[in-house]
Amino acid sequence: MNPRETAALLRLLAALDGRLRRAMTDPQQAARTIDEWNEATVHIPAATADGTWDVMHAVRRFYEQQRGDHTARYFAYEPHHLLAAWADHRGSRMERHTDPVPAADPDNEAAYRAELAATRTAVATGQSAPAPLRQAIDPAGQRQIEAMTDRLAASSYLPEKAAQELAAFRPRRAERETALRKGEPDPLDQVCTWCGAGKGEPCRGGFRPRGKGRAVRVKPHPCRIDAAHTALKEAS
Repeated sequence: MNPRETAALLRLLAALDGRLRRAMTDPQQAARTIDEWNEATVHIPAATADGTWDVMHAVRRFYEQQRGDHTARYFAYEPHHLLAAWADHRGSRMERHTDPVPAADPDNEAAYRAELAATRTAVATGQSAPAPLRQAIDPAGQRQIEAMTDRLAASSYLPEKAAQELAAFRPRRAERETALRKGEPDPLDQVCTWCGAGKGEPCRGGFRPRGKGRAVRVKPHPCRIDAAHTALKEAS
């Protein structure tokens, strides 16, 4: 805020609050008050271009005593009240903001960071509106995303050579992958009616000694294998 905007704000405060109006009748006190407000509000905009912030509205909300807040009965409006109101609004602006991709070359780290910082500063100080989360995706872009998703779903995230080397350390997973490659049903896709293991969980046998819980079986129970074959026949 510039001194002219601060003076307009003080005129509104004097009209709303007799305590400030009486204090402003003393020339020395008035000069100190104006200096304090000018110094405290130098980084607060009087209004933002998108219309979401206005210091006059912030002052009126304070004196309207909304939501049962009766602070205005006991305290006159001071710079720290305006600073707190602007801090809340600035936080909400930054929460709605998503950094757009800078035009600077990403290899030029200094320029890239400087453009990001300038964009965030402009949003935080009210000079520009928060950028939307993402732009609307046209039908062509949607089809491209669907194609990429299908390719990712069809591919394996683990290289085949690495999977072969890890097979000895995860026999159940290796057995499932081998069965899938052969076109055989996966028993772990079914719920085991014998031990109650859920889908994707290995079957469990009897309790291990010394109360260590139920042992995990390498192979699923026969009833689970039969259920997988039955489900495959019904699906085909």
